[in-house]
Amino acid sequence: MTSFPSSPRIYRVFVLGWLMLLLSVLITGCMSTGEWKDKGQKDFQNGKYSDAISAYDKAISITPNDSELYYLKGLSLYEMVRYKDAIDAFTDAIRQNENYSLAWFWKGRTSYMMGDYDEAVRSFFKAIEIEPANTEYWYYRGLALSSRGQYDMAIQHFDKALLIDKNNEKVWSARGLAYSMKKQYEPALYSYEQAIVINSQNAETWINKASVLKALGREAEAEVAIDKANLIYEEQEKDISKKIPKTPMQFLS
Repeated sequence: MTSFPSSPRIYRVFVLGWLMLLLSVLITGCMSTGEWKDKGQKDFQNGKYSDAISAYDKAISITPNDSELYYLKGLSLYEMVRYKDAIDAFTDAIRQNENYSLAWFWKGRTSYMMGDYDEAVRSFFKAIEIEPANTEYWYYRGLALSSRGQYDMAIQHFDKALLIDKNNEKVWSARGLAYSMKKQYEPALYSYEQAIVINSQNAETWINKASVLKALGREAEAEVAIDKANLIYEEQEKDISKKIPKTPMQFLS
């Protein structure tokens, strides 16, 4: 048999504790933190981001100190373009675990999408401090630095990323753009050519290469690059048209 505290004040605290526990059960049902988390991840994979957020909130109400739950909630909010709320969620994840590199990284990416390049640079720096061998962190900090007009520092970051992974097409392309903005066209051209070696079917890279060739006065080579880009676009349109289902012809009786 349960014995209740005799002091009125302690009794009130005791009852309040039970009410809070009951409220938690009513909110979360009979599912555990792990079950709500699994549901959130399945909803996320199926594009049901609002349902995922709800599931993660249920899990957080049970286990409020789990940094991963806030991080996963942040990803769902990001997909819904609720960037401010996403940053709040990633910040909550970092409060629980200040060495959560992915939370810092996604806080940086979200800040970048909001045009807050200063915060993006800071967040990416924290991610790099924790996980310095991650190419993505160096690449995205380079993008944020480029957006602030700090092209020399951006190029240093792209070079660092390429030391880790020399076959990263998007890093070579970003490096080319940074050099183009500095009007240093020879290293820009080299960067775009390296990107093309990795992936020759990216029309945008061919166009960027053409613009650099024109800046260098190499008009004939620029035209060849533009022709290549146009050919890729034409092939892509053919591929898309093959995937579009044709409407059945309706015959009148």
